[in-house]
Amino acid sequence: MPSLSFRLAYIQASPIRRIAALLDEARRKGDIISFGGGAPSLPPPKELIDYITVLLKENPQRTVSYCGTRGLPELRELIAEDLKKHFGVDYDPKTEIIITDGGTEGIFLALSAVVDKNEEVIILDPTYLGYNEAIKLVGGRVKKIPVTVENGYQPDLERLKQVISPLTKAFILLSPDNPTGRIIDPEFVKGLVDLAESHDFWIIYDAAYKYIVFEEKDTWPDAIPGAKEHTITINTFSKEASIPGFRLGYATGPKEAIEAMERIKQYVSLAPNTVGQYALLKFYEDGIKDRYLKEVVIPTYKRRRDLMYELIREYLPEARTVLPKGAFYFFVDIKYYLEKMRRDDEEFANRLLYRKNVVVIPGSHFGDTGKGHVRMTFVSETEDRIREGMKRIGAYVFSYL
Repeated sequence: MPSLSFRLAYIQASPIRRIAALLDEARRKGDIISFGGGAPSLPPPKELIDYITVLLKENPQRTVSYCGTRGLPELRELIAEDLKKHFGVDYDPKTEIIITDGGTEGIFLALSAVVDKNEEVIILDPTYLGYNEAIKLVGGRVKKIPVTVENGYQPDLERLKQVISPLTKAFILLSPDNPTGRIIDPEFVKGLVDLAESHDFWIIYDAAYKYIVFEEKDTWPDAIPGAKEHTITINTFSKEASIPGFRLGYATGPKEAIEAMERIKQYVSLAPNTVGQYALLKFYEDGIKDRYLKEVVIPTYKRRRDLMYELIREYLPEARTVLPKGAFYFFVDIKYYLEKMRRDDEEFANRLLYRKNVVVIPGSHFGDTGKGHVRMTFVSETEDRIREGMKRIGAYVFSYL
């Protein structure tokens, strides 16, 4: 067989994708309670499903045809109106917005468009595990800033100043955060914008969970005066519309950056999912999106979050975590228990699945600072199953104490 690409030496298979494949198989064999993956567990609004059905029946050819690489113009117009309404940011739907195949493609396109070989991209540690490999794939180098439970997983601006170098090309900001659920401090965002302007680097803002907030709004970097020319924002419909399988998102940014992303996308995925885009036209119609989030998504997930927080304190009283203000996750420091059990977080997660049929994600997958933690999502299971899953975790841990 001929040799494979050298790029494979720089990347590892996603551990969460491996766990997802394992879960698909394990569900056939028994009762698995998953606090693992971050996929929404709610169905999308009924109006979307009904609309797709009508479209496929009445105009199937149009509904499944190609569209332009940037996506449907009418969808981009609705996105621009929505962002202006909710976040006070102005984007030209013709030149400053592109529809992507989910947030994952958006991140890859943005990095491909702005990062050259050996240039540095700064990320937090822990953070979403997909950034590290994507940076390597485009030839960049990863620089990390640790964040810890002691300061609520908030980054320190002085540490960032120390990491910035002449090779710094971008900083990736995820807020609300995966895995910690943290919403970024507004003062850090303002300082980050100042540094991006003075050192001339990009802010790649991952806003995947922008509407999954429970107590307070996030601070958008591109809403700060002067930030727009340095900011590319990545969005996904997977979380807010509960349609991860449609693989749809969008990116906003300066005209030149969006043009560059479009040129790359032509040869990566050609054009975004047409059926899903037509469904999203209905999502923005007659207040469906805002009602769905306000009446279904946020109340449901907030109840589950609050319950899991109570149960963490009940069944893992020596663990440390913070109440997530947004996103889907608790990031739980269980070093106390791991020391007693003589396990690391990877062994803990593997044995918990084997012995108790409960899935959690090892914190070390999210960075070195994540060692000794586990990530647990509260959106994938009902309240009754959250209670049962936490009871199983407590029984597993205390069997060793």
